[in-house]
Amino acid sequence: MEFSFSIHPFLKDEITVFDRDHDLLKCTFSRSFSRENSHRDELREIINKLGANSAKAQGLHGSITSVEQLRTSEQRCYILKDTDNSRVNGLVIGFLKVGSKRLFFINQESHTVEVTPLCVLDFYVHESSQRKGHGLKLFNFMMEKEGVSPAAMAIDRPSDKMLGFYRKKFHLSAPLKQPNNFVVFRDFFKFYVSHSSKRWTDQQRRGPIKLRGVTNTNKTTEKTGDPPSLVQQENPVSEKPPSQQPPSIQQPLSHPPSSVTHPPPATCEKTSASSTTAAPPDIRLPSRCQLRCWRSKEPCCQRETDTFQPTTPILTTSS
Repeated sequence: MEFSFSIHPFLKDEITVFDRDHDLLKCTFSRSFSRENSHRDELREIINKLGANSAKAQGLHGSITSVEQLRTSEQRCYILKDTDNSRVNGLVIGFLKVGSKRLFFINQESHTVEVTPLCVLDFYVHESSQRKGHGLKLFNFMMEKEGVSPAAMAIDRPSDKMLGFYRKKFHLSAPLKQPNNFVVFRDFFKFYVSHSSKRWTDQQRRGPIKLRGVTNTNKTTEKTGDPPSLVQQENPVSEKPPSQQPPSIQQPLSHPPSSVTHPPPATCEKTSASSTTAAPPDIRLPSRCQLRCWRSKEPCCQRETDTFQPTTPILTTSS
């Protein structure tokens, strides 16, 4: 890749590493250093153009490598330039971007493990410089500086060319594709100790099984380690003192009885023989004969003692 400016002032070595601690990335615009500001703008153009070409080669909708991403993350970008070129401005061949991420992977035993590996996030070599060993040179320099092996790295959404590059250069085949679009190889889990692992059984996918009519079982287990059986246990009802129990219907009320006493209802000779069920003690139900005598204002059955005296008003309906 050629540019209209010289790349040698800030790409001094064959491979230069850029991260958020680099002087051209962590410094802001300064009026006193105009040369440094121009180098910053030129470096921004190089990195953004490399990211755009990589996204176009991979068929992505947008660029995943830019100066703003390097400033706000712990990612590192390795840029390779051509030292044998006789051109004055220089030539950029490609770049490699890596960074650590906290991820959840599924190993061969179907265990979910949590690791924080070094990930290959973006990789691009210009079309005119491919198949000349520049990609392998970038990887060897990065692995020596980071202290990592090819099998211990995870790849973010690798293309078929990327998987072929790993198979040809590092002899790594049979990749394990993960649900989060990362790809690792079989020897990957030998380099990391998982923070937490568990098997996702069918019961854990569905959630806890709830059985109807089963009470809460005792959580303590015996020394043998057997889980508690799902047997319905009869929990004895805790006996409370009589003062704490709610008053029942048969128990007398706490308040004293009223001083006004009503005489028991008089029974009619015509209906006493036919009535077989007695009314509740707290409810006084007059008979049909008593109502008829009370409405006519005459003694019931020609007896003054059997006159009915209602305690509550009775609603009369017109017949």
